[in-house]
Amino acid sequence: MSDIAAEAGISKRTLYETFRDKDDLLEACIDNHIQKSDREIAKIIESDENVIVTLMRFHSLQLTTRWSVGRTIANDLRRYHRELYLRVEAQQNHKISTFIPLLEKGIKQGLIRKDTPFDILLWLFSQQMRTMLDDERVLNEHYSLIDYLSAMTLNFIRGMATPRGVELMDNILKKEKKR
Repeated sequence: MSDIAAEAGISKRTLYETFRDKDDLLEACIDNHIQKSDREIAKIIESDENVIVTLMRFHSLQLTTRWSVGRTIANDLRRYHRELYLRVEAQQNHKISTFIPLLEKGIKQGLIRKDTPFDILLWLFSQQMRTMLDDERVLNEHYSLIDYLSAMTLNFIRGMATPRGVELMDNILKKEKKR
């Protein structure tokens, strides 16, 4: 707490007036991170004209912000703050389920296959995310977490997409590569 107070340019007493202890501070930081993420997701969903564009924007958002938390913090939460970790995990699982209406919209747009088992795919996606955060399960140290996340997310989208959706996705990737 001393280091945090010094970095924030406040007294330790001021810090303790706002947060009762380190756990309270940690919980506030995580809540803030989740709220910010929720706002970004809502903004993306509201602004895009089709599901592939929306999913690709989520992909870009993940690559730029998802790993700001990082493996170390996720593993420390799991080991030392189990209740908070389980709460965050439950919120993430709920957040994933909110994608079902978005994917159903993609079916109506002709961009997502009608035979897609959303609940299964979303569960698999969440399990892959959990595995990537586990220090003991790194598949290959030659790739970064962002490499894994990108491959996983792009394959997830491609696997659900119709041929028209895949074409749109490939066009978006080509434009991104040119930047």
